[in-house]
Amino acid sequence: MDITNKLNSIVQEGQSLYKKILDTENYDYFTIPLNCANLVEPEENKRSKYPLPEKVKECFFVEFDKHNKPSRKLNEKTCLYFIEFPQKESDNILSKYIEYKEYKDINDITRINERNSSGLKKSPNSNTNILYVGKVKKDLGGRLSTHFGYAHPKTGGLQLRHWINKDLELTVHIIAFDDKIDDFVNPLELMLTKKLNPLIGKSK
Repeated sequence: MDITNKLNSIVQEGQSLYKKILDTENYDYFTIPLNCANLVEPEENKRSKYPLPEKVKECFFVEFDKHNKPSRKLNEKTCLYFIEFPQKESDNILSKYIEYKEYKDINDITRINERNSSGLKKSPNSNTNILYVGKVKKDLGGRLSTHFGYAHPKTGGLQLRHWINKDLELTVHIIAFDDKIDDFVNPLELMLTKKLNPLIGKSK
């Protein structure tokens, strides 16, 4: 097996893809506001994978669907996303999230909060207004629904509705790539995470 040739081929493929993205700006960038007061309890709908309440649909996904129209097929695209919060809120958000992750049921001190929440570094960066950076190869709407707290408890995510202050206004930034970039999105996520240094998440 000629590892050198395989490695060179992969590097060349990535170089060509990134150059095309850079030269043609073949991606879509947009933002959607999220009022945390609308992250309310979901309706009872056991058949739905993401039981979104009407308030969340109206405050976020109506705008999301403007970008997800059939001609653009946003949910079929590879995307990067990051979530921004107001300046000077990092300490308050961090303390709320740590409290949530460490919560124990008062009736059973051995039972830790059962929802699968995103990780934290040992020393989170509190000098930031970026909450989280992530990527998805398809179904961006579903991934964001998970972060908002509307998915199966074992599906990992921010679980925002379970702990975030309801008076916060967040901004979701989305970068949707027109080309099929597959695993080549991974280094882009890594470098964006390094640049933005978000409050939550273990990526370095």
